[in-house]
Amino acid sequence: MEPTLSFIYNYGSSDTPYGGSGEPVGDWKILNAVVSGTGTPDTLVFTGGGINGTISTPTATYGSRDATIRPVSGAIPIPQTFVESELDNIMYNVPMAGRNTNRYVMGVYIDGYLASDLYLEYWDDYTFSSINLPTLSGTTNYAYSMVNGISTTLAAPPSNWHQTTNSGTCLAGYDNRIGLKGSSSIENEAVYYNIYILLPYDAPLFHNQPVQAFRYLYI
Repeated sequence: MEPTLSFIYNYGSSDTPYGGSGEPVGDWKILNAVVSGTGTPDTLVFTGGGINGTISTPTATYGSRDATIRPVSGAIPIPQTFVESELDNIMYNVPMAGRNTNRYVMGVYIDGYLASDLYLEYWDDYTFSSINLPTLSGTTNYAYSMVNGISTTLAAPPSNWHQTTNSGTCLAGYDNRIGLKGSSSIENEAVYYNIYILLPYDAPLFHNQPVQAFRYLYI
């Protein structure tokens, strides 16, 4: 039987687990997803650190952006994360997302049984066939995905977590993904992750919209 997955995010500042079974609860909101590439999903927006420094919290006007200024050397995390909801016509801040030790930031509630782990992947688009966007393909000096994700289901992440290779937390395609529980099955529970974008100094000027996807088996 096919399970039902609810994609959740913590809109508050308290690092506490989700207490529901697929519905909004407390500071946990539901992220509207797309099934089979149809419809209009909510969008994860990574912004801030530009001319304005930040955009307003806890909500911002739909479509707000503050292009991050590239560092003169090294790489920096893009400081703000929002969920942009076309349905609500607003942007909701996810204040605990980022390169930190927060555990209960983003998640998925599984109602039913998965016959595998739940894998978080990033692709160019809904064909799930390429990882050529600058966000995913990297740069000359940082030749790996800028999307850093880490499973926090079993434990909080270490401080300043990141990878500098196409493995570990750098998300790009099928080969560079993370399992959100680290087990061969999941049933009637929430799994969690944290996420951010690491912007290198030699990044091109871009506005990319890669696709966040979840892969799993069911019987």
